[in-house]
Amino acid sequence: MNEWDKNSTPASGEENNAFGQSGNHDTGTSGFHVENSSQYGDSYQGAYSSGGYQQGPYQSPYQYNQPPVDGKNGGNGKKKKKTGLILLIIILCIALVAAGIGIAIGLTRENGGENNAVNENGPTLDIQATPDSQSTTGEGGELSAEEVAAKVKPSIVGVIVSEQTQNLFGQSGQSESGEGTGIVMGQDDSGEYTYIITCAHVISGNNIEVTVQLEDGTTYDADIVGYDERSDVGVLRIKASGLQAATFGDSSKLAVGQQVFAIGNPLGTEFFGTLTGGYVSAIDRPISSEIGYQMKCIQHDAAINPGNSGGALVNMYGQVIGINSSKIAEGYEGIGFAIPINSAKEIVDELIANGYVSGRPKLGVTYYEANQQSGYRMVVQLKDLPAGTLVIKSISSDSALANTDAQPGDMIIAVNGQDLDDSNILPELIEESEVGDTITLTLCRIDNNYDTQEFDVKATLVEDKGTSDEVAENTTTNAYFNPFGF
Repeated sequence: MNEWDKNSTPASGEENNAFGQSGNHDTGTSGFHVENSSQYGDSYQGAYSSGGYQQGPYQSPYQYNQPPVDGKNGGNGKKKKKTGLILLIIILCIALVAAGIGIAIGLTRENGGENNAVNENGPTLDIQATPDSQSTTGEGGELSAEEVAAKVKPSIVGVIVSEQTQNLFGQSGQSESGEGTGIVMGQDDSGEYTYIITCAHVISGNNIEVTVQLEDGTTYDADIVGYDERSDVGVLRIKASGLQAATFGDSSKLAVGQQVFAIGNPLGTEFFGTLTGGYVSAIDRPISSEIGYQMKCIQHDAAINPGNSGGALVNMYGQVIGINSSKIAEGYEGIGFAIPINSAKEIVDELIANGYVSGRPKLGVTYYEANQQSGYRMVVQLKDLPAGTLVIKSISSDSALANTDAQPGDMIIAVNGQDLDDSNILPELIEESEVGDTITLTLCRIDNNYDTQEFDVKATLVEDKGTSDEVAENTTTNAYFNPFGF
């Protein structure tokens, strides 16, 4: 069976499969596989959320009433003697007000206009049209491979992830957990921060710290602006200015057979800025994840390896048209996948604005197809269950299913009365739904006597904040329970 290889440097270990069998598990083999909410998802929401502050004309809360100035209107005769003094004071006040207005106008002009407020939001991803000229010479035409490398490499950075750990004695420590690649996107309006695009699986996890390294070895501590594991897109920012931003092209203009280059850090920063070349093998190739969502990726045959994740897929104009994310491993070569930059644009802009992609529904579970495991596959065949039956692997605590009879190990065989004859039926339904919609799942549970029990549960779709680091999974039931005793 093919494995999805996430191209950040992996960590591996042993875990049991869905039926209690032990084996090696590569943390980079499951594609874009975690559906949950981010520990960082809300960290910038307060600063960047639109609508939090209402701007408009300011009005004084006080109303001034003019007093009478002569005897005819309720005054007394003594005020006439002070008329000259009052006029003098009024003239002086007018002069001072006029001087103040002049100073204010001068300051406004000197500081660049009427609205001098600093925009704290980060940049938006700017996609440029591919030049129409196909000439290999002249301005605006295709570049040579050397010119592409010279243009793009200064915008490539290393992303080093370290995990904060504790030993058996409670002492804290730090261990390097992986390396990937990032693409310099641009600076915010203040010029204080530079934003970097990478892959979600490079920077996701609990208790991690991220460092960004330039080609000359300079390092910066990075803030995680947000990441979205459904699309595998992440955004970092560093306190730096003057870095060369990449140019982003229109991925919708790609065609099968076009030459492309992958630029990144295979195996980590030791091979910083490696360039490999190839061709576009397919457009809009659907890639399924174990949470059931599909991404349509650019398939290409430029060599990518662990560490390339988050790096650039570039066209012959030196424009970034994709973010390298995964490959098919285990003996296969030349089958790599990149997230189209047009698809990533909305995600990147949402992450910068909110820390997550707002308004998107989720069920709040991870799952896989029953036919991927021999035991469940046998049950599907023996019990004549739908071919697209899904097995729940975990339930997040923010999921409505956490408060139902559903538990890890249950099989989803129908939604809203429709059998899962295709495993895409459920994710497609969720994609077309709204946050707050309620769906009915038909679940099938197996016991050790091979008996099955079917029952319905209702679940309200919750907002998908992209990652789950602050959401604990429901572990009251073993997701790897083996109903067959082997």
